[in-house]
Amino acid sequence: MPRLLQLEWMKLRHYRTFWILLLTFGGLLAFLYIGVSTGMISLQLGPLHLMSKAMSFSGLWSDLCFYASYFVIIISILMAILVTNEYQYRTNRQNIIDGWTRLQFYHAKWQVLIALSLLVTVFTLVLGLVSGLISGLPPLTAGEGLSRIFWVFLSCADYLGFALLLSLLLRRSGLAIGLLMAYSMIFESMLHSILLYRYQMPRADFFLPLQCSDELLPMSASKLAAAAMHLSRPAEWQYALATCSWILVFYLAGRWRSQKGDW
Repeated sequence: MPRLLQLEWMKLRHYRTFWILLLTFGGLLAFLYIGVSTGMISLQLGPLHLMSKAMSFSGLWSDLCFYASYFVIIISILMAILVTNEYQYRTNRQNIIDGWTRLQFYHAKWQVLIALSLLVTVFTLVLGLVSGLISGLPPLTAGEGLSRIFWVFLSCADYLGFALLLSLLLRRSGLAIGLLMAYSMIFESMLHSILLYRYQMPRADFFLPLQCSDELLPMSASKLAAAAMHLSRPAEWQYALATCSWILVFYLAGRWRSQKGDW
């Protein structure tokens, strides 16, 4: 484990909020998927039954990764709390007094971001494999559609990068979380709907920092709408490239802020 990540882990391992939000994410994702696969939960969009028990591993990864994308916001809130706490309780200054540079402090947060993204990805992978094997799906087909697991990692890194940047800019947990929720759940959805339905611009997703990663995962409302309107959709690798570009933007903007901002 990298030294900076080890030091961050020492801060987090006894932090109750850290464990509560992680367990909330895992519990909700497992509950939703198990509920849908057993018939306890039925989700529909008009006449379309979007989610049902997967009959193959390909369908399982499609469904499970779609569900995971909705709960990534919980991990994003955790990221915002971890960063803003450093400024609210002045522990960022203590790190500098202890010999850290500003860049080391910033990179430590990015190492936490990558670790959380990997944790979410591994949990989703394990949940899918266990659920599929228990359901009696052929083990040899477990690799079908498995590429979507990597999209989960990119989606998580995208959301967490956005949350990290907001936290560096605002430095108050309430403001950062409020703006994160408002933008991800309201503002960007409204903007996306306007561009998609009114102007029929499916490629406008590339210019929306969170929507581009959402479009990596199947069964999104925009994908159904595009199909209904006979609009061509960009390939997955194009959305992946757009997501990576936004992650780089978040990193560079946050790095500039951490280097130039007041401490």
